Amino acid sequence: MKKILLLILILCVSQFSFSQKELAKKLIDTLASDAFYGRGYVNNGNKIAADYIAKKFKEYGGQMVTDSYFQEYSYPVNTFPNKVEIKFGNKTLKTGLDFIVAPNSGSANGKYRLVKVTLENYKKEITRELINSDIQLAYLVNLPKANGRDEYFAQMDLKATIAQIAPLFVINDNKFTWSVAQEALTFPVIEIKSEFLLTHTSVSLNIENKLIDKFNTQNVMGYIPAKKWYKRKKFFVFTAHYDHLGMMGQTATFNGANDNASGIAMMLTLMKHFSENKPEYSVLFIAFGGEEAGLLGSKYYVENPVVPLKKMKFLYNVDMMGTGSEGIQVVNSTEHPKEFERLKKINEKYDLVKQIKPRGKAANSDHYWFEEAGVPSFFSYTLGGVTYYHDIQDRPETLPLTEFNDLHKLIVEFVNSF
Repeated sequence: MKKILLLILILCVSQFSFSQKELAKKLIDTLASDAFYGRGYVNNGNKIAADYIAKKFKEYGGQMVTDSYFQEYSYPVNTFPNKVEIKFGNKTLKTGLDFIVAPNSGSANGKYRLVKVTLENYKKEITRELINSDIQLAYLVNLPKANGRDEYFAQMDLKATIAQIAPLFVINDNKFTWSVAQEALTFPVIEIKSEFLLTHTSVSLNIENKLIDKFNTQNVMGYIPAKKWYKRKKFFVFTAHYDHLGMMGQTATFNGANDNASGIAMMLTLMKHFSENKPEYSVLFIAFGGEEAGLLGSKYYVENPVVPLKKMKFLYNVDMMGTGSEGIQVVNSTEHPKEFERLKKINEKYDLVKQIKPRGKAANSDHYWFEEAGVPSFFSYTLGGVTYYHDIQDRPETLPLTEFNDLHKLIVEFVNSF
């Protein structure tokens, strides 16, 4: 009889674990599909994602905090909604694989002669070439890897200086990493593989940017009330950003499966769990827009709170939940040692993830503004596994969800410990 009961228990636990990962996989497949256009600034991808999350909030029992699931706001953003093409002779390069344009790039159209410059002579060479040329010019510079913060910003200034005069090519034979900008240069800055520059002295560009002064977006909010009425005015808060980078032209989509469809999947599976297993305290869920543009959605919420910050007991922000073979990192663990020790003990008790690695304070995700405003906050992301990040390879089919089940269990038990 004991063996039978044990087998039933194991099957129940396995089914619980299995269902979390399977549900997450379906959610990520949708959120990171091409139909969501990278959840960004082209083809209405950002709003499509927000509407989908609000629909899931309603389906999973999340109640509206106000008369809507949305908190609306706006910010400027530079976009690339149309052509982003580079040709050397008859060869058209692959956007996102052979090259990327910097997020603050401007536009360029036509045929350009390539002029090589160096860090030492670029001012002299650019002036000489501009004076002596009656055709369009583009400049090429091979920058060394920036050694520290000062060199990095010096190189950024150099790129901006040249790109106000003409298109700029920068050799990058390593990984292409994209982001979001809120302003635009006159011409594009193009990172490109060196192999395409070996035998060519001219290039054809068709790159079009569109700077949107007021991009309308939204945070998505919902909550599960506590099982006891007198504890419903205190909230445990889950946050995750749903926005990603969108598209670079009409051919390169940054799907953002790990960053951060996986975090939204974690949030939604947690909402479903706490809807079915009522929590001790109310649980607020906020899916932020604007994170990739500079933590803008969370900043807006902290400055315009719907649920007052003083009612928040603890906030747990999740991002990049799709791997975990090497455990998780917890930002702000040094700020809240008691809660961090509690999290580690839960992990040890249930033998969940390989390690819970501590990290100090960091302004690297949406927890930051809450922590600064006095709301105790953790931010977790997974370690190990695939390393696709801010590139077009971060797709659902590359995401293993290695420790999703265990992470879900860890977070549920952490909430229940309050």
